[in-house]
Amino acid sequence: MRIAALITCFNRRETTLTCLRGLASQNLPGNVSVETVLVDDGSKDGTRDAVLKEFPDTRVISGDGSLYWCGGMRKAWSEAAVSKPDFYLLLNDDTLLHQDALEGLLRITSSPEDRIIAVAAIQDPLSGEATYGGVRKSGGLVAASGREEICETFNANAVLVSNAVFRELGMFHDAYTHGMGDFDYGYAATRRGIKVIQSPDFLGKCERNDLAGTWRDRSLSLGVRWKQLRGPKGLPFSEWMTFNRRNAGWSWPIRTVSPYVKVLLGR
Repeated sequence: MRIAALITCFNRRETTLTCLRGLASQNLPGNVSVETVLVDDGSKDGTRDAVLKEFPDTRVISGDGSLYWCGGMRKAWSEAAVSKPDFYLLLNDDTLLHQDALEGLLRITSSPEDRIIAVAAIQDPLSGEATYGGVRKSGGLVAASGREEICETFNANAVLVSNAVFRELGMFHDAYTHGMGDFDYGYAATRRGIKVIQSPDFLGKCERNDLAGTWRDRSLSLGVRWKQLRGPKGLPFSEWMTFNRRNAGWSWPIRTVSPYVKVLLGR
């Protein structure tokens, strides 16, 4: 059984190497193999050479710096799909997997024909609190509870997608440049009756992204916040509108303008 691990990176050499070491250390059943497809989106810090030196079997694809996360993941996904693996592991390069992470995800979706997306619960490396994983509209992030949890969507820090799900949904929607692609994918799966299931226990570690310097940082000037909000790593208006039209039901116009109004009001 073959798993294609999909990663995209930009100028985070040591972070990316740490992620790959965690992937390489997995306790895998004897019938499971992992091939890694890494999109290096124009890094200037020697990431590509460092990766190939330590992990020479990694398939490294070069970008020009314009792909961002969703674009890089789509590129990795399309490259990996050529060989028709049984599963696709969507993995953020700042996530360090526990050694039993893939084994745990395979307990949730054990067959390439399962209509299941297995989501790893991720915790903060210092506090141990939940940082990423499965998400519900009503309650937000779902913490590891000791049992499998049905969710509606997910953060794609470490997510296993079966070939059956890929055949039905494809890859991330091409409307998204950096963010929103994983949430949109999860909601699309849920609408089709594909199960999104989070692991009973934490399977990896990752700090929550710092809000400093982003459009949510109220210490910044209005002009800077406005620029960050509209930029590729914020909520670009057309992409944010597409996301809400697809996923927010009747309230999509309100949800679309809400963050823009909040920034203008200094909130």
